Amino acid sequence: MESGKKSLEELTTAGVFHVPEYQRYYSWTESEWDDLWTDLYTLPPDKQHYFGTIIIQKTNETESGGSTSGYGSSREKQINLLIDGQQRLTSLALLVRSITECLEELAPQTDHEAEIFNDVEAMREALLVEDNIYQLQLLDEEDNKYLEWLLTGHDVHDPKRPSQRKMIEAKAYFDEQLTDLTTSPDTDPVDIATKLKQLWETILELELMVYVVDAANPEKATLIFDSVNDRGCSLSTFDKTKSFLMRMAYLAANDENEAQATIHRIRQSFGEMYNDHQTMLESPYVSDISDDAVQRYHFISFFDWSNSDEYSDPAFLSELKEHVRTLRREDREACLVYIREYTNSLERGFSALANILAQTRDDPVSELVHRIHRLRHATKFYPLLLKAWPTLDDNGKLELLNAIETYIFRVYSIGNHRSHTGESSLYVRTRDIAENSPSDVWVSKVVSLMNRYEDDSQFRRSLSATDLYSRTSSQDLRYLFYFYNEHRADEMRERGGLTLTEAMSNEYTVEHIWPQNPGTLPIEDAGKYPSPEARYEANVHRLGNLTLASRSWNSKWGNAEFETKRDKGYVESKLWVQWDVQNDYDEWSVESIEDRENRLIEFVLGKWETPETRLGDIEDPADAVDRLTIEERFVLQALCQNTGGAIRRVIHGDASALSGSPFENPNSNGQERNEIGSILGRLQNVGLAERTKYTWYPADEALTLENLA
Repeated sequence: MESGKKSLEELTTAGVFHVPEYQRYYSWTESEWDDLWTDLYTLPPDKQHYFGTIIIQKTNETESGGSTSGYGSSREKQINLLIDGQQRLTSLALLVRSITECLEELAPQTDHEAEIFNDVEAMREALLVEDNIYQLQLLDEEDNKYLEWLLTGHDVHDPKRPSQRKMIEAKAYFDEQLTDLTTSPDTDPVDIATKLKQLWETILELELMVYVVDAANPEKATLIFDSVNDRGCSLSTFDKTKSFLMRMAYLAANDENEAQATIHRIRQSFGEMYNDHQTMLESPYVSDISDDAVQRYHFISFFDWSNSDEYSDPAFLSELKEHVRTLRREDREACLVYIREYTNSLERGFSALANILAQTRDDPVSELVHRIHRLRHATKFYPLLLKAWPTLDDNGKLELLNAIETYIFRVYSIGNHRSHTGESSLYVRTRDIAENSPSDVWVSKVVSLMNRYEDDSQFRRSLSATDLYSRTSSQDLRYLFYFYNEHRADEMRERGGLTLTEAMSNEYTVEHIWPQNPGTLPIEDAGKYPSPEARYEANVHRLGNLTLASRSWNSKWGNAEFETKRDKGYVESKLWVQWDVQNDYDEWSVESIEDRENRLIEFVLGKWETPETRLGDIEDPADAVDRLTIEERFVLQALCQNTGGAIRRVIHGDASALSGSPFENPNSNGQERNEIGSILGRLQNVGLAERTKYTWYPADEALTLENLA
């Protein structure tokens, strides 16, 4: 087949179509299925529907059907790679399967059973299966098996991936449309069968612009894909990035072999990233997350956007394009190196976030991942997490996750700061910290930013607020009381109590010990307030007057006076946070509220205390010297020998040459070189080093230091 305008019927004569693993998984949703169905079913008889661009790449391979029920099939079909068009052709195949099933049910109700079954067989052979060869095959084995089951009527097991679920939903959507056609009381089976045959003819006549690429020039498919899809087709920024990188690799390469090798690596990486994205979509922590969003998180973490302060989508793709094109103009080899490094870094970022969102085991790391998502602000920390995660051990991950959870709880939950508070500063810190920095560096940056908004004294004031109940969400208060209840249960050596998921569900609520709307005011003394009512209002929403209760308990006892709750209500509870009130207080007063509030605040300050870090509280660079490790001291010495600046490799060599140096492999660009980079990042964080792109300089404060050895 040659390139040009074709009908779908002509396309099917080109052979079979295999979707490469590096292509996006099946992702169409109801809006696309509805557009497809509406366009096809309502198309006037004298009109032809343009179905878009199809890009196929020939291969030197063929496929044989082998044996079917003991009868051999000697026919072979040419294998083509489907570079662009899998979403449309997969959806069409599922629609045609629904049509054939509907016709099989209608045929026995007519006098044209044999003719209809002949048409059904023709439909199957044209677009589904012929001679035991599937016309459309996904090279991802699991998804392909699922598609085969759907196209042949096999029972399918529960989907394991979003792509499989969408295939099932697409088939169900088309089944529903056909059911609507056949369930009308006055439906004539012959009329319906005729309409479906006409629909099939419309499908065969679909007009396509087909681009055919020879097997010997696979990179041309990339160029066509990029040029065609950048002109109006709805592609994600992530897909556009893949296409752009492959095209730039082709243009920057010195020869065809180098171009094909780089393009092949890009395709492999994006295939892995598509798989990682599917893993993310299966996570219980996110309802939906686009691959564009993940790429944006990576961009925030790794790209130098300091000149524009722009890290939004889709502006970040423009930044990337400008950088790569500039490199290609100035140094083609450097451009290829950057493309490989960017692709590898992006793949690591996808893998890291997929790993984080897959943390669902019964272990401390998974528990903290679960907790930061319960607090609803976790996505702000995704750029930081995907950059830090790959090089941290389990203890480092725990330290970082604990710092993030403490930050979220203090700043957003109790401090009630706006949702974007500190976000830009967090992104700047994430960008500027070296990728392989140890956990204490990451933690120190989180803590320093947290202390800007909710240090210990401010956190205590926030907890003591008289309007805590109204300014803090019910979910966040239930989160607090869950952990206090757990703390009291542990003290009493009780096990098997309330879970965090239960406490955060609609089955539990925040209970006022003094009710919000009392029948009779329980105090008469106004104290410093204008009236007893004003004094009551100033205390009823304080932390000390709040507790956790099941919704059923609260509906029964919530408005009762304290004595009734104490004698009858709390004894029915299963929670320590209520039993404590019963056991510790004979009466309930402003003094009782203050006493209980102080107990709770001391617990909260201990539970969510400021994490300690080795270099976290450094204000004067000179103060950091006594806390530096031996390795950090040697790198600082080497840095100070290069007042005019030096790249990491030179600093590594100079540090290795110092007497007694712990560095022994100055000519190796491996783990030791990475450690040098990490140390330079830490020195920069405490004000002892400065950097301009790849060149490092000693800060003025570092040059005044003595006794570094």
